[in-house]
Amino acid sequence: MHEVHYVHFSRPADEWSPRLDYIARLYKKRLLEQWTFREVFDFLLFIMHRTNPDGGFVQSIKQAFTLERVAYLIVDDGEVAIVPAATAPEREALARSMEEIHQAGLKGAESHIKESSSCINDGRWAASVRESIHAVESVARQICPNAKSLAAALKSLDAGTLHPALRGAFEKLYGYTSDEQGVRHALLDQDDANVGQDEAVFMLGACASFASFLWRKHLVGKSA
Repeated sequence: MHEVHYVHFSRPADEWSPRLDYIARLYKKRLLEQWTFREVFDFLLFIMHRTNPDGGFVQSIKQAFTLERVAYLIVDDGEVAIVPAATAPEREALARSMEEIHQAGLKGAESHIKESSSCINDGRWAASVRESIHAVESVARQICPNAKSLAAALKSLDAGTLHPALRGAFEKLYGYTSDEQGVRHALLDQDDANVGQDEAVFMLGACASFASFLWRKHLVGKSA
C-alpha cells in the first residue's frame, strides 16, 4: 500500500500513514464512490503484480470475481491479467484456451491476448482487435515460419486436420480486420474506427480459442 501511495498515485511520501484505519478510510471511499471500474482494475492489477500469484490476495480477488459474477476473469499464468468474459461458459472457455496457450509455451500469443484484454479495459476497442488477431498470427508463424499471412499458415495444415469451412470462416474473419479502417493499419488508426466493445470482446474470445485450437491441430498433424 506504500507503493500504491507514492508510485501508483504519485502522492508525497510524507503524507503516508501505515495505520489500517487511514488506509481503509481513504481507499474504501475511492473504490466505492469515486473510481470507474477501469480505475478499480488498475488499482487491483497494481497490487496483484506485486504479490505472490499463489498467495492469498490474488486468490481472494479471483474468488470475489466468481462469487459476484463479475463479467471478467482473472488469469494468473505468469503475469496476472483481468480478462473480459461475460458468462460462466465464456469464462471457462477463455480460461481453458489461455491455459493451453501458456502450457504450450506460446509466449507471443499469450502476450497479445493479455494486451488485448488490457486494451478492452482501457476502452481501446480497435487496438484490442488488432492484438487478438496478432495472437493467432503468432501461432500461425510458429506453425509455418515461412508463411507471410494467416491464410498461408492455415493452408499449410494437413487437409485432414482442419475442415475447409472452418478455415474459410476464419480467413473471412481475418479479412474483416484487414479491411476495417483503423483496425489493422497504424496510419488509419483513428478514434472513429467502426469497432466497439462487443466486437472487441468477441474477437478476444474467438482468437484465444482459435489460437489454442490451431496449435492442437498442428500437434495432431505432426504426430500423424
